[in-house]
Amino acid sequence: QRILQNTEVGAMISAFGCGIGKDNFDITKLRYHKIIVMADADVDGSHIRTLLLTFFYRHMPELIENNYVYIARPPLYRVTRKKSKRYIHSEKEMDDYLLKLGTSDISISLAGHTETLKDEEIDVLIKVIHEVEIFISSLERKGIPFREFIGLKDQEGRLPQFQIKMGDEEKLVYSEEEFVDLKKEHEDIQREQHERTLAAIPEEERTEEMLKFTPKGLSFVELYEADVFHKLKEKLADFDFSIDSYLIADGKLFDIIKEESETPVYTLKEGIELLRANGRKGIEVQRFKGLGEMNADQLWETTMDPSKRTLVQVTIPDDIAADHMFTMLMGEEVPPRRAFIEQHALSVKNLDI
Repeated sequence: QRILQNTEVGAMISAFGCGIGKDNFDITKLRYHKIIVMADADVDGSHIRTLLLTFFYRHMPELIENNYVYIARPPLYRVTRKKSKRYIHSEKEMDDYLLKLGTSDISISLAGHTETLKDEEIDVLIKVIHEVEIFISSLERKGIPFREFIGLKDQEGRLPQFQIKMGDEEKLVYSEEEFVDLKKEHEDIQREQHERTLAAIPEEERTEEMLKFTPKGLSFVELYEADVFHKLKEKLADFDFSIDSYLIADGKLFDIIKEESETPVYTLKEGIELLRANGRKGIEVQRFKGLGEMNADQLWETTMDPSKRTLVQVTIPDDIAADHMFTMLMGEEVPPRRAFIEQHALSVKNLDI
C-alpha cells in the first residue's frame, strides 16, 4: 500500500499496464518490451537507479526475467579538445582519459637510469601508482592515515593480517600461522578453565550439559588492507620504488621529460598529479549535474538516439545470489550491510563523492 501511494510509482505502474501484485500482475498486458531506467550519472542517480531496480526485482520480477529492463548510460562529462568533443560516463573513465592524454607527449626516465621507459612500461607504472592512490584513499575514508598504517609494519616489513581480542587485550597478528596458533591457545585456555570449573563440582552433581566443552570463537577482524598493501609493494618493486614513496620523499624517483624540459619527481603522488595536470592542458571540461542540465540536442545525441546510445540489459544469472544481495544492501538489517561494505571497500573501482 505504501508503494502504491507514491504518485510517481503509481503513474509508472499505470503506464506499464500490467498491474502489480500476485493477483493483479499480468505480463501479457505489458505495453512496452523495452523499459529503460535513465538517471543522472552521479552517485544520487545511482541510488535512484538502485531503488528502481529493487522495486522491479521485488514486485515485478517478470520484467527482468523476460529481459525487458535496461539501464541507459548518460554522460557525466563533456570534453572538448581541438574542436572535437567527447562524452565521458564516469569518474574512472575521466581519470583514465586524463592520464592517457597526460602520458601521450612525455617520456619518463627513472633515477639512475640513462634510458627512458617504453610506452607500455609507463602504462604499467601509472596503473600501479593509481592503484596505490585508490588504496590510500580507502584507508583515509576508514580514518586510517597512510603514515600511521605503514608504521604498523613489523621487523620483517609485514603488516598485520588480523586484529584479535582476547579478553580485554587487543593484539595484531601478522600471519595466518600465528593466527591459527593463537586460536588454538585461546581454546586451550578455555578448556583448562572448563576443567577447573568441572573439578570443583562433585561427580554426582555433574550433568551432561556441564560435561560438554564448547569453545567460544576468537573475536577477530581480518585486515584486508595488508594483502592489498603487499601486492602493491611487489608491483612497485619492479620499478625499484617502495610504497612509502607515494607520500614520503627520499630522493628523486624519476624525471618527466617533455620536449626540452625535465621535471624531477620525488613522490609517486606528485608524479601522477603532474601527469593529470599535463592531460588537462588544451581541453575544456563540462560536468553535467543532471540530465535536466543538458539541452535537447545533447540529450538526444548522448542518451536518447537509438543509433548512438548505450544501453545495459538487466539480467539475473543467479536468483539466490541476487536475492541475498538485495536483502543485504537494501534491507532493514544494518550489521550485514556494514560488514559487506567493510569487506569490499578496498575493491571499489568507481567512487563518486
